[in-house]
Amino acid sequence: MVRDSSIPTGQFQFISIQAPHDAKDQIQRRLARSHAVKHALQNKRRQQQKSRDNFRVTTVEDSPRKVVSRPRFSLSAGALDPFQTLAVDASRLQTLLGDYRARQAAEPVFSIAEELAFQNFHSVFRTGFDDPALLNAVMLSLAFAVTGSSIDQECLRYQGQAISYIRERMSSLGEATSEPTIGAILLLAGVEARLGMTPQVQLHMGAVHQLLRICQTQGIFLTGGIKRAIFWQDLNSSILVGSPRIYNHTTFSELQWTRDPFVPSFFRLPSGFQTRSDLLTKELIEVLEDVHALQCIRDVPYYTKGDVMLMEQINNHTASIQSRLVSLPRFSAVQECCHLAAYLCSVMLCCKVWCALVIPSHVSSRLLRELHLTNNDRIWDKHPGLLLWLLCIGGAFAPTGIVRSEYVGLLRLNNVARFGDLDRSWPQLVEILEGFIWSEKAFLLPAKAFWEEALT
Repeated sequence: MVRDSSIPTGQFQFISIQAPHDAKDQIQRRLARSHAVKHALQNKRRQQQKSRDNFRVTTVEDSPRKVVSRPRFSLSAGALDPFQTLAVDASRLQTLLGDYRARQAAEPVFSIAEELAFQNFHSVFRTGFDDPALLNAVMLSLAFAVTGSSIDQECLRYQGQAISYIRERMSSLGEATSEPTIGAILLLAGVEARLGMTPQVQLHMGAVHQLLRICQTQGIFLTGGIKRAIFWQDLNSSILVGSPRIYNHTTFSELQWTRDPFVPSFFRLPSGFQTRSDLLTKELIEVLEDVHALQCIRDVPYYTKGDVMLMEQINNHTASIQSRLVSLPRFSAVQECCHLAAYLCSVMLCCKVWCALVIPSHVSSRLLRELHLTNNDRIWDKHPGLLLWLLCIGGAFAPTGIVRSEYVGLLRLNNVARFGDLDRSWPQLVEILEGFIWSEKAFLLPAKAFWEEALT
């Protein structure tokens, strides 16, 4: 019987030992050494899991001699699960992570996009993929995206496992009030919101709210990343399924934002809105000024997605805009359309990676419904330029299919009825759009494609 110090107490490998020079003895000794090395590696793995050192921060640009400060975790299946100890198949996880449709599936809870490196997996959860509740919720989100936002047997399996682990956690205060458990619940709510399951979304967001209250009363520290995830999932769910909001942009100190006093020229109302300010409320005007500032930031020559601090500040800026837009009252059809178009602009200006799969198409569809309902309103006869901007912004980011086709139909109809059947050149159209919210960097290609489609 061989006992190695690297093997946990009570775990022994029984090896029969015969004569010292026996050939069989040599084989058995090699087996003993192999067994000891195996358990030593397993012990090292457990110690790394405890210290969180087994998930190295790397990027594809890293060279052997260069350490990159931007937080990214390796997407190698071997690095994620070198000893095949994860609660799911590591090769399937690797396959899903490599699918372009799944790369944004877990947002806004966390991101694997370099553009949003400040909200990566490790910064949000302070752990690796060794938490079974969180891992199954991640797998659910990734598989759900790959199926085209439909639930199949694989998704149901991950969903069931995640819920089962979460229920176990809820019996333990220490495990329930942790970033992985809260994150798993948020990911479940994200899938449910995309499926339109309002009661389930409310149930899970309510559970997150209760856990957060316990953390506050017990003085339990949570990362800024998980707080940001809570805010965005709550906001996005309210947009998608109309669930009542629990948080706003002032709830968490990590999302606090104020106007930059060093660039006051950024915070102004574009001329197209200035001439129609009587149609807008004071609160909406302030938000539109902030959206214009976001446009200016997007268009500056030194704007870079690789600056983590800048992207975090922009994310807070966007959070303030979108949170206020959702809360503002709607007193007229024009205001409702401007609310939706401003929201769509704020998404596509600087954070399209954050929710490009769901939010833009949803808001564009809502804007289309409002424009259809009010198309016969004579208010548009007095403000054709505003209507033209609304149609171009909504159509540019409309999902391919019926919604986009209906935008094309509305634009053609109004081109005859209100725009004087003008065969405008692209520069002439841009001159009108620039009077509102317009970014050549962010809007040019999709808007031009939509305009050319409408005029053919």
